[in-house]
Amino acid sequence: MATTGTEDVNPIKFGSPAVDYATGTMGAFALASALFQRERTGRGQRIDLAMLDVAMILMSSHLTGYLRNGAAPKSSGNRHLHATNSCYPAKEGLVMLGASNLRQQRRLWQALERPDMAKRDNEERERDRDREAAILTDILKTRTADEWEVFFQARHVPAARVRSLAEAVRDPQFATRGVTHHHGSAPGIEGGFDVPLAAFKFAHGGPSIETPPPELGADTDQVLAEHGYDPDQIVAFRKARVV
Repeated sequence: MATTGTEDVNPIKFGSPAVDYATGTMGAFALASALFQRERTGRGQRIDLAMLDVAMILMSSHLTGYLRNGAAPKSSGNRHLHATNSCYPAKEGLVMLGASNLRQQRRLWQALERPDMAKRDNEERERDRDREAAILTDILKTRTADEWEVFFQARHVPAARVRSLAEAVRDPQFATRGVTHHHGSAPGIEGGFDVPLAAFKFAHGGPSIETPPPELGADTDQVLAEHGYDPDQIVAFRKARVV
């Protein structure tokens, strides 16, 4: 939160619980790593995972810079250190430029017929940032964000129109990627619904969801039995409101 927002409006809560999601993803990666290690060494593993650690890893670039020179990151909104890697209003909508490295920024300025603005190193880019941003602001207002997206991508310059969640879900690429799984029905839920599946694919035997989410407590007896509790003990747990 401390690095999100602008100088005037800060801190701002991130739009989704990213650290929660990332911790789950990191846990899955840790499990896969531990299993692979076991195959190599024959030794089991105990995994220690904390949300604070994950949050810091997600800020690796900021963390590295701070530990190196003590410079804390500032809230910059949609403004990046480099003007060619920032967000701008177009004639209609917003366009996010992603020309972050020197090669990409040269292609961007060449595409805009301003090769004179291309820089030889990042220090030059930082010194000339305000002038670059002013020029880009004027140029990008001449077309819609959709038009700029097509224009830049055809010239191998990373750029995209900023989309709402509804627009992103309707994007043809999203539809073909199989990121979600559809359940026709589930206990306690009327009608079908979709849930996230995975953000990757395999050539074979990829991720899948075999059963819909159970109702709360549906598997309690089975889990307790797997841990050695007999039916009478489970009944006693319920009477005591332990479960």
